Amino acid sequence: MKISRGIVGLNFAIYLILVLAVWAAPSGRFVLVLTDPAQEPGYGISVIGRAGGSFVATGRYAWITVGYSEDHDFPTKLMEAGAMLVLNHQLALGCLKGNGE
Repeated sequence: MKISRGIVGLNFAIYLILVLAVWAAPSGRFVLVLTDPAQEPGYGISVIGRAGGSFVATGRYAWITVGYSEDHDFPTKLMEAGAMLVLNHQLALGCLKGNGE
């Protein structure tokens, strides 16, 4: 029986997607909050406030913020308050660096 390269490649791609999804899932008290880039500056901060969290930092772009909360369902509350995506805050390292200024 010969295994197709396409099948092996597809399985590897699925594996990588699953690993990245688990790594990017919000865990802990700090989360990376992504909001609609078309919204006005400060919208991410207001989303964090409406979800009952505290603003920690903003990223290179106004729609990338880091929030903090002791509440275990903080990521869910952020989504309900208007966040487009809530990720593990460790992904923020690249997002929080300035653009060379």
